[in-house]
Amino acid sequence: MLKKLFLCIMPLSLTLSGCVSPEEVASANKIITALPTEVEGCTFLGDVDTAGSANIENARFFLKRDVALKGGTHLVEMHAYPVRMIGRMLGVALSGRAYKCPVGKGPIVTNDEALLKRDFPLVDPIDDDDPFAFW
Repeated sequence: MLKKLFLCIMPLSLTLSGCVSPEEVASANKIITALPTEVEGCTFLGDVDTAGSANIENARFFLKRDVALKGGTHLVEMHAYPVRMIGRMLGVALSGRAYKCPVGKGPIVTNDEALLKRDFPLVDPIDDDDPFAFW
């Protein structure tokens, strides 16, 4: 089962890795994840959401990329939730809030306590009779 899952995810991850430019990667890597209390005095730019990703790291990258596209400097992650991917596999999506902090406001490095954790399985244990499952 894990081998089949790997064989399905690997081409998908290789495809996704080619969809972003080096500039987008660099700008996303500059975004700092913070707690809500750490962005007081910063300008709220709007909410950001991701589509489903195979893992939380990919979802986090796309969330940070969207913050960078809005001109933000900081991200407050709000929710991690499961989304249906392929067959019985579940992925993870994130939502957050984008902020632009002036120099001297907000943290200068990501706060590990501000990073959401995935607390659900990536395979749906309830849906064993799914006729559309690929395995």
